[in-house]
Parts: sequence; structure tokens; C-alpha cells
Amino acid sequence: MVSCYMCDEIAVSVEHVPPRCLFPKQKDLPRGVNLRRELLTVPACAHHNMEKSREDEYFLNVIVGIEGINAVGIEHYRHQVRRQFARNNSLLRRFKSRSFDFGDRLAHRIEIERLDSFIDQLARGLYFVHFGEKWQRLLSWFPEFLSRITEPDPQHERARLSTISRAEEMFSTTPYLGANQGVFTYQVVGTKQECEMRLHFYGTARILLTFPHPLAAHPNHFRALHEQRGAV
Repeated sequence: MVSCYMCDEIAVSVEHVPPRCLFPKQKDLPRGVNLRRELLTVPACAHHNMEKSREDEYFLNVIVGIEGINAVGIEHYRHQVRRQFARNNSLLRRFKSRSFDFGDRLAHRIEIERLDSFIDQLARGLYFVHFGEKWQRLLSWFPEFLSRITEPDPQHERARLSTISRAEEMFSTTPYLGANQGVFTYQVVGTKQECEMRLHFYGTARILLTFPHPLAAHPNHFRALHEQRGAV
């Protein structure tokens, strides 16, 4: 019997890592283009697969709203996400309730607990895909695409930019992994004992993951360190 990538329950299905909803359907793509080929999967119990579909949709809505994403992400918003909003007015209302004008742009206040839950499972899934083992300790994550645009703190912004600069240098010569790199690709530095991963969504929306050595101090949680409130 195969157990779930997140827990010791028996796996009853597979979970796509990242979720399949991030990859455009063929009907929304030019003829002959398939961005749902060779998707990464992990064994999952019912709770850690079907129960998180709403978090998957939430992450998709956040990530396609990032300024500067590639044409694949923009078109995915125009087709998939707009259909999703048309089917679920409550979801659209919830997003609108957390949006506000910021100069000539529209910003969104992130629901950090939902993002935290989604990324934690995504990180553990990618670790399982890459190393063939479960990650059963704490990990930390840093969404490079978020900036604090309400009540900005210069110290936090310097820390954010410093972390991004460090990631650029650390992963500068590291190969990109993933079959559909217009949607998602990732890089890995380190070993299964301790490593860092850099995730890329639609070209420019990036998340940095840290899987620390078991003897290292527990990583500080992103929320406690940065309290990011808005996505530009």
C-alpha cells in the first residue's frame, strides 16, 4: 500500500503538483498546443487532495493577478479564471471586497492563512516529487511576488529585496525543471537533508522554499517576519 505524500493515510488518488487548474485547458490554447502534458503528481489521501480544491483556485486567482506575468498567464486569466468567476459570484465578491486602488493599479490584500496552507502542501509535494521521500519537518517560504504596499516599512522592503537578490545569485546557474515551463518550473539547490527551491509561475511570479537541516533552528515563518499585505 502506498501512503499519502502528506500523512500516513492510504493514498486513494494522485495530487497534481502544482494543481492542474494552473495549466490552461487545450480548448483555450492554439491548435496542437498542450500545456497539461507530463504534469507532476504525488500519491494522496482524500483529505489532502479533494479537500484543497478551493485553496488551489484561490492561489490561481492570486498568481494570475501579478503584474508582469507572461502571455500564458494573461490568457489563462482571460479564459479559465473569468469562467470561474462567472460560475461562482461569491468568489468574485470576496476578491473584490479585498481589492483597493493603488495609484493607477488595482491591488489585493492577500488572505495569508490560505496562502500559507496552499504553499505548505505544494512545497511538501514538490519535495516528494524531487527526492521520492516525505518532508516531515518544518519549512519556510518567501513569496517574491508580494510587496507590502499598505503601511510600507523600509526595513521590511530592504529585507525582501535582499532575499530576492540572494536567490538570484544562488540559482543563477541552476537548471530549470518541469515539462511546461511557460506555466511552471522550479530549481533546486542542495540535498534531501537540506535544500532550497525556487518556484516560477507564468515566468515571473516566484516563491522561495527553504527545507532546513534537522539540526538547524526552526525557520521563522514568513508571516511573522514580513506581514506582507498586498500583491502588486
